[in-house]
Amino acid sequence: MKSLLLPLLAAIALPTPAQAKINDEIHKRCLDARDYSGCVRANQSSSLKLKKEITGIGVNLFLNTETYEITILSIINETPASDANIESGDVILEVDGKSTKGVGIEEVIELIKGPKDKPVKLVLGRTNEKGKRKKIKIRLVRDTFEIPNNESLNQMKIREWFNRELPSDLDPMLQRNGKSLR
Repeated sequence: MKSLLLPLLAAIALPTPAQAKINDEIHKRCLDARDYSGCVRANQSSSLKLKKEITGIGVNLFLNTETYEITILSIINETPASDANIESGDVILEVDGKSTKGVGIEEVIELIKGPKDKPVKLVLGRTNEKGKRKKIKIRLVRDTFEIPNNESLNQMKIREWFNRELPSDLDPMLQRNGKSLR
């Protein structure tokens, strides 16, 4: 009875290997990763070519942590912003007459987003070589466009840069609650 029960328990209790199919290229890329399964998931999801359509003006924004201003990181090609006088580094000062001073990036995005074919007015700040800022007023008409995969930041590339490019003598500064953020 014991000899019959033991294989039955082993078959029920012991995990069986997963039949996951991992691309050889992804496998090789993730061999040296600290989190192999996380690396595989990130690479598999980034290899999917998902088309995402949005309605807006076609800019990528970030919050400048030195000035606390909403700043244009990049302009997406073939969008209303790419046809306008907008440059990377411009600061969004107003959206439809509302100041962005002290406003979070999510709120500014909500102000900029809207229905297709509806206009939006921006006041941008552009600093010249001499350090003087001039205001630029722009009127754009929102449109629906596809976000190309190469326009979005790839989380895997950020992790790779973070782990490889930052000098190890910064490790004491890269800690939260006593745990390393690397």
